[in-house]
Amino acid sequence: MAGSCFRPLFQPSAFRLMFIVTSKSLTNRRRFLRQLAVGGAFYSVSGLLAEALTLTPQQTQGPFYPMAKNIPLDKDNDLVIVDDHLTPAKGIITHVSGRILNGKGEPIHNALVEMWHTDDGGEYLFSTNAPRNPKTDPNFAGFGQFLTGSDGAYRFRTIKAGLYRGRTRHYHFGITIPGQKTRFTTQLYWNEVPHGADGKVWSTTNETDMVLRGVRDPEQRAAIIRDFTAMPDSAAGEQQTTWDIVMGLTPVEQPYPGAEDGVLVLAGTAMPTAGGKPRFKITVPAQSGYSYEVYADPTLGKLGWAALPFSLSASEKPDRNIHTAKTEGALDLFVEKESVKGYYHVAFRVPGANLGTPGEMGFGGPGGPRGFGPGGPRPPGGPAGPPPGFDDNGAPPPQ
Repeated sequence: MAGSCFRPLFQPSAFRLMFIVTSKSLTNRRRFLRQLAVGGAFYSVSGLLAEALTLTPQQTQGPFYPMAKNIPLDKDNDLVIVDDHLTPAKGIITHVSGRILNGKGEPIHNALVEMWHTDDGGEYLFSTNAPRNPKTDPNFAGFGQFLTGSDGAYRFRTIKAGLYRGRTRHYHFGITIPGQKTRFTTQLYWNEVPHGADGKVWSTTNETDMVLRGVRDPEQRAAIIRDFTAMPDSAAGEQQTTWDIVMGLTPVEQPYPGAEDGVLVLAGTAMPTAGGKPRFKITVPAQSGYSYEVYADPTLGKLGWAALPFSLSASEKPDRNIHTAKTEGALDLFVEKESVKGYYHVAFRVPGANLGTPGEMGFGGPGGPRGFGPGGPRPPGGPAGPPPGFDDNGAPPPQ
């Protein structure tokens, strides 16, 4: 394998549509990859623009964006499998795909797309300083992320979100586009009348959900409620939907200091270890305050950059999936996955950018309204029910 160096190995135009894949060998994971290739995840611009574009409305982040320590190291776009678990998450497997577009219908490259929601029983990982919620399905990731290629496309494999008191069925999404330091948050809803485990109509529907009712524009409201249909050739009853997220923000590509074409595509060096798995060293010309993530090259054509956990030494087990440099200079990152083509894409986030922690907009972070941040009380509509003063639909008391 080529020696470690700092040099782009191809032009940004070569970053075509790519989907995150992992090295897991489970049958359902392989089927997921085949579906990515042939399941209609590729779109033409003319098809996308057949309908007038409607800006996706911004909605509250919610109180349950997980703390970094509760997010699995395997934070890819498959929420059904956690790390090296052999058992998949409970629930109806569901595929959500689409594109991140600007207001002109142009795809946004290098958009960070985050997704989080409840497990089949309506439990979140939780955004608190406590350990992972013990009630959560241990085989459910609860959170995933995706980095878009030049076609702006994303895809997640997850489960049908469980219901909890005060809310209709929904997914949370966060999008951070180049040039923006904070995530844009919104939610995606099922076009259905939700039913609980007992078969009865759920107490909160799309018509009564207080968060969804906050979207006053009928076109914007319709844009975030999608039909979910049966996945072709799925014996397990898998569901799917397509949802294009249209941003009213203009992306601004942020070139990396000193890097030709502004990208970090680096070769890896094999590092022998005593009795353990081999490690591959990637040396990054780090900038103080910048944060780094490692992605491997695709193993199946254009199907994706695999987000990889890594360590800061060859002898340590990979223990992180993002690292913030404290000083300027060479930074060595060690991964266990060999990159098929011998190079890795290192994504960077500028100082002050979204680092995958609860934000300050809406519920869910330090400085959030009404104190529903880490260590605060349970939020409205959470599995334990609304706090005092909130009604059964999670509506706050009059201000």
